[in-house]
Amino acid sequence: MHSSGKPGRILLLLLLALAVWLTACKKDYYNDTGLQKGVFPGSSYEFLQSQPYFFDTVATVIQLAGLENVLRDSTITFFAPTDYSVQMAMAIVNSDRHANFKDSLQLADIPSEVWRKYLSRYIFRDKFMLKDIPRFMSSQPEVYPGMNMESWQGYIMNLGVLFSDYNGTRDVGPRQVMIADMGSLDNPVYNISLVATSDLQTKNGVIHVLDANHQLGFNPFDFAATVREYLQ
Repeated sequence: MHSSGKPGRILLLLLLALAVWLTACKKDYYNDTGLQKGVFPGSSYEFLQSQPYFFDTVATVIQLAGLENVLRDSTITFFAPTDYSVQMAMAIVNSDRHANFKDSLQLADIPSEVWRKYLSRYIFRDKFMLKDIPRFMSSQPEVYPGMNMESWQGYIMNLGVLFSDYNGTRDVGPRQVMIADMGSLDNPVYNISLVATSDLQTKNGVIHVLDANHQLGFNPFDFAATVREYLQ
C-alpha cells in the first residue's frame, strides 16, 4: 500500500497532514513534520478509525489485542505505527511459515497475547508532547539520554527529541520525536524509530505517528519468532 524510502515518507506526511486537516477542529500548522498542532474531537481510537488509509489495519489489531478501550478511555500517549508496518511484519511471518510448508496466517490468527505484547510497547500512561520529552543524542547518551519510560505492560522504552542544525548553527533546526527499544537497561542498544507527525491531540491523549520505515515491534523478525513460538 505504501512504498518505502524518501518518496514514501514524503507522501505519508502530505497525505496525513491533508487527512487531519479535513477532520481537525483546530487548524494551526507548522511545516517541519507535517501537522504540528492538531486537535481531533474524539478519542485516540476514533482518530485511527478516521484515517483508514493509514490505520485501518492498526485499528483492527488494537481490537484483536484487547486494547481498544485503552485508546478510547485512558489518558495515554500512543506512538502509532502505520498499516504498512503491520503488513511488513505479517509478510515476514508468512514467509517464515511458507519456508516450513505451513499455510499463511491472517491478522485474526495471531494470538491476542502477541498483538498485546507488541502494541503495548507503543502506549504510555499520561500525555507527552514534544515539549515534554527531553533531548536524546545517540553519540552522547550519557549527556542527552532522553527518558526511559515504562510502556503499558511494563516494558521499558526510551523517548527522546532529536535536535538538528540549521544554516550552520547548531541545534536550532527542526526537532523530531523518536522512540527506541533499548533491549537491555544494563547494556542498551538503541533501536530508534522516528516520528513523522507529532503532537496530534485527541480527547484522551496524544498521538505521534511513526514514519513509513518503522518495523513493528522494532524488529519484525522478533515478532515473527514470537508468533512461531506461540503457534508451534
